[in-house]
Amino acid sequence: MSNLTISAVNKSFGANTVVKDFHLSMRDGEFISLLGPSGCGKTTVLRMVAGFEVPSAGTIAIDGQDVTALRPNQRAIGMMFQSYALFPNLTVAGNVAFGLKVAGMPRADVTRRVDEMLAMVGLAGFGGRYPFQLSGGQQQRVALARAIAPRPKVLLLDEPLSALDAKIRVSLRGEIRAIQRELGITTLFVTHDQEEAMAMSDRVVVMTGGRADQVGTPDEIYNQPATRFVAEFIGALNLLPGRLHNPATGEIATAAGAVALGRPIRQPAGADVSLAIRPEMLRLLAPGEAEGVTFAGRLIARDFLGAIIRLKVQIADGPTLVIDCFNRDSGAILYPGQDIRIGVRPEELVLLD
Repeated sequence: MSNLTISAVNKSFGANTVVKDFHLSMRDGEFISLLGPSGCGKTTVLRMVAGFEVPSAGTIAIDGQDVTALRPNQRAIGMMFQSYALFPNLTVAGNVAFGLKVAGMPRADVTRRVDEMLAMVGLAGFGGRYPFQLSGGQQQRVALARAIAPRPKVLLLDEPLSALDAKIRVSLRGEIRAIQRELGITTLFVTHDQEEAMAMSDRVVVMTGGRADQVGTPDEIYNQPATRFVAEFIGALNLLPGRLHNPATGEIATAAGAVALGRPIRQPAGADVSLAIRPEMLRLLAPGEAEGVTFAGRLIARDFLGAIIRLKVQIADGPTLVIDCFNRDSGAILYPGQDIRIGVRPEELVLLD
């Protein structure tokens, strides 16, 4: 196992700075995802860790050794690419064995290691086939076996699942995570898929504009976003703008009415703020039922999404709020045009500057 430390790294291409003052410290065996929109710098960070790009400033260390100036083959890393990058003229076994042979491993040990890796990724008996004889998911399993066969200190995954169909992606991401845990390899994963990042990671780095906006567990990233960008980028979100009326009680004046958070706010009275509300935090209220924060409005749309029913409610003189309800047999079905009341607990509201 190994740790990875990225300290004050910057990367510029000419006048364009694509990574800005990036810091990250990974623990032994940790799985961290770099998540963000296209162009945010996440792949450039991965390429600098791999040694394919040289930082304009800052350092990268593996197991306490500064590897910033080392070539890729001197860093003890394994890498999986989006496009599989298998050698078409080599068999499955030949692809997995390639790095081992380059490292000078004895032939008997190579054969034993290849068999071990293919069994681990569920491809025992496939060693004699060629890449063109495999499905996309099988090819990516070969790429994983090749990446972990030399027992690298750090495993780098560059959107390895994006070329696969949805069902295979879900299956393979579970297999990758299980193998990573079994081997205890420190792993850095690049993705633009929020579900993948949240499902697979110990921690997530949300990037925008070349910077890390927030680093935290999936639970922290989702439930306690540190910035407006993180709040809006991760999952669905309702934003309710308002003005802070009483910092001591957290009372905020909004177009949907006064909202009291019941906790002190470290901002001055009159400050412009926004309340972030996840759709699943809102719930329908029965006649006469009360909740900490209540809104009245009219249902304008009802979308059936299988396990979830998504309701859009126009708040009187205010914004449209989205509510996600579980698809249950709960009695009367709501239709657009009905007047309804919805509620949320104050502690489930996130205050954004």
